[in-house]
Amino acid sequence: MPTRPRPVALAAGVAGDLRRDGSVAVLLAVSFGWFLTLGVRVVYPTLLPGVTGEFGVGNATAGLFVGALWTTYALLQFPGGVLADAVGERLVLAGSAVLTAVAVLAVAVATTVEAFVAATVVLGLATGLYGTTRITIVAATYDRMAATAIAVSQAAGNVGNVVLSAGAGAVAAWLGWRWGFGGLVPLIGLGAVGLWLAVPRAAGETAADESFRETMCRVVAAVRRPRVLATFALLALNMLLYQSVTGFLPTYLVAQKGLAPATAATLYGGFFAAAIAVQFLAGAVADRRGARVAIAAFVGLSVPAFVLLTAAESLTAVAASVLLLSSLLGGMPPINTAGVGALPDEIRGSGFGLLRTGYIAFGAVGPPVVGVLADAGRFDEAFLLLGGVALALAGWGLVFERVGCA
Repeated sequence: MPTRPRPVALAAGVAGDLRRDGSVAVLLAVSFGWFLTLGVRVVYPTLLPGVTGEFGVGNATAGLFVGALWTTYALLQFPGGVLADAVGERLVLAGSAVLTAVAVLAVAVATTVEAFVAATVVLGLATGLYGTTRITIVAATYDRMAATAIAVSQAAGNVGNVVLSAGAGAVAAWLGWRWGFGGLVPLIGLGAVGLWLAVPRAAGETAADESFRETMCRVVAAVRRPRVLATFALLALNMLLYQSVTGFLPTYLVAQKGLAPATAATLYGGFFAAAIAVQFLAGAVADRRGARVAIAAFVGLSVPAFVLLTAAESLTAVAASVLLLSSLLGGMPPINTAGVGALPDEIRGSGFGLLRTGYIAFGAVGPPVVGVLADAGRFDEAFLLLGGVALALAGWGLVFERVGCA
């Protein structure tokens, strides 16, 4: 009997473990929703040139569009978690998908800048409802394989980054930017139906019998624990790196490495494509060897990539550095798993939502700092500084579990 190649056998074994440990239907529905929710936000940079051209606005205004999207997304992390604790995950996730479809349609038909901005704000709010709950539902559904399951969901988002941005760009080149957005609406509607059918009303314990004030007191008490604060530092540094690198990598490749925009966009897509495999592997390592090993290993691998990227001169060297840099995203599954695991089950939605609002907002500090350094002619130094942050994150990943005797 022929034996299967080792990677195939490993994937089959992990898939079998996931089936035995939790609901694959829930994981697939939530992952498809994240594929759409994360992908639709990354579609923005692809379609913005058409938007700015039609409305006659500049790049600064385009930056405000993207800033509004991410800011409103961050603001809804905590309310989304509170809602999930109060009414259950199914209603929040399916409702988020429905509102996202409505918002994308509103973006597609906007005829004025004001209408476009309003629709963008609604889109940020709608997708913000999804962010916290998709992690807590997966963590509640899986026990032994939680990090791997979250990694599968996270990787699905990166597939969305690659597929939806490329697809929307192709549609926009043929039919215009409005169809690039509008073509996503049926897919998002399908995702809403799948979430409603697959996700249980509430996957874990809730604090529904408590008053809102009592629940909030429990949340505040929980997030002040040393273990939670140590994990928050991990989450905050990770998000600062993510927003800074993903926000400026294409611009850096064009400005500092002299690549054509199309080539830079291709390498940017490769960055996310490589992260799909990296995150899956990181989740498996975290479940078998522990979160701190996975965080230190994968984030640590990205540290030399920052140095190599600034020194690279040939296209081959730049491409290799970008692919190595994608290991940074391998830290996300174990870091998110650690964040959820540090909180009591009955307030995971509210507590993790509060943490997400804080660390996503903290991460927003990174891009302006990188932008200021770039405008001062110190783009390379900015990326080396990010490499230093990655080194600090990897080091903190080795010791954070010891804080508060966690």
